[in-house]
Amino acid sequence: MHWSIVFFIIGITNMLLGSLMFIPMTVDFINHDVASADIFLACGLGTIFVGMALSSFSHKAAEQHPSLREMFVITSFIWFSAALFSALPFYFSSLKISLTDSIFESVSGLSTTGSTVFSHLSAFPKGLLVWRGMTQWLGGVGIVILAIMLLPFLHIGGMQLFATENSDRSEKDSAFVASKMKSIFGVYLIISILCFVCLYLAGMDVFDAFVHSMTCVSTGGFSNYDNSIAHFSSPAIHWVLTIFMLIGGLPLVFTWAFLTRNWQKIKSEHQARTFLCFLACLIIPVSVILFCIHPIFPTFEETLRQMAFATVSVVTTTGYVLSDYTTWGPFFVVLFFFLTCVGSCTGSTAGGIKIFRFSILFKMLKKHLTLMVTPHAVIVPRYNDRPVTDDIIQSVISFLSLYCLTTMACSLILALSGADIVTSLSASLTAISNVGPGIGSVVGPDKTFATLPDSSKWTLAVTMMLGRLEFMTVIVLLLPKIWRKK
Repeated sequence: MHWSIVFFIIGITNMLLGSLMFIPMTVDFINHDVASADIFLACGLGTIFVGMALSSFSHKAAEQHPSLREMFVITSFIWFSAALFSALPFYFSSLKISLTDSIFESVSGLSTTGSTVFSHLSAFPKGLLVWRGMTQWLGGVGIVILAIMLLPFLHIGGMQLFATENSDRSEKDSAFVASKMKSIFGVYLIISILCFVCLYLAGMDVFDAFVHSMTCVSTGGFSNYDNSIAHFSSPAIHWVLTIFMLIGGLPLVFTWAFLTRNWQKIKSEHQARTFLCFLACLIIPVSVILFCIHPIFPTFEETLRQMAFATVSVVTTTGYVLSDYTTWGPFFVVLFFFLTCVGSCTGSTAGGIKIFRFSILFKMLKKHLTLMVTPHAVIVPRYNDRPVTDDIIQSVISFLSLYCLTTMACSLILALSGADIVTSLSASLTAISNVGPGIGSVVGPDKTFATLPDSSKWTLAVTMMLGRLEFMTVIVLLLPKIWRKK
């Protein structure tokens, strides 16, 4: 293990993170909140100093290429380091936030989960609200880069199905990586700006539009208000957020193809089509059921808007709340409970199991049933015109196994700390899928996680990070072999 390159990359990341803290500092200065601005200044300088120290001790590592083992270590350490330093502005703020709550909010932000322990958000310094939004925006672009550039190469969770020449180790020189990251960041930035403009035109003020554009495109779900999007009564705002949550759940390369009118690429993207068809086939009939059988809302437009918003918010793992869907009846409670684990597309900012893994499972099931009838048939399932090999199937099964085992372990730990069965299962599932709100009287859509004991918050924070990093990236570090010298 060459620790020099590990420390060098983590140091560079910390320097960037510390520099970004000057943005909320500037917001506080503009709003004449000098005390909060000073805290961001101190936290930013401290984070930059640590980053400089780490990178200076290993400056020769800039010319080295990390090995497979080092890439696993770097990926996990970057996210945990970022979560730690991102928590500093919360912890040192004048709001007297505990270390546990600070870490929980930071992890929830960077993992784009959106679960929160904070209330009375209108009393928060403007800079701190901006920082909450920025952690989700940074986490969103970070996970897209991870999903497109790293996970296919590491063969994690079936992601090798999306490997192209971009995942060939021999092609990953510094210039290529920089170019690819620039393209990803550019598309992400364009979508964020479009979301900001649309929200402003729909009726949000500049500050709310700025923060919500970051948390919407990143499918994070943090809002500036305790009642989330229910604070805004404008249907235009609701539809704009629904559309951009949907965009955030699509693969970034698909969105770029749409912006550049690359219709061939759009037609070949099986995952995006499946995702959009799934939402359409779910939202429309369920909206009819809600309007005809449970007429909670006066018009069908409002029913459709509420259902579309809630469904897209949960499936894309954004976690915005427009109304408490757990009050719509038992059917909808069960429906949204299961939707929590679905997720949207790989290559997007969303969490969850992801649509392509369900597609792989259905193809495996179809193959198995066909072989039961015709045992000698030669069947090679294909996805996006690529063969689904045994290696991909094993990776998907491994991912789903870890998903279930981690959810079970987290639920048991929460139950051991005194949580009821609904809270234990719902909080675990929403954490591992990076959704945000759960169900029940403790972590429901209109609640926060503040009442949970500290042990539960730490457990959920670890679970959020495991789900965000696709399990294998972190769990492989537990193997003694990875730490041995070659």
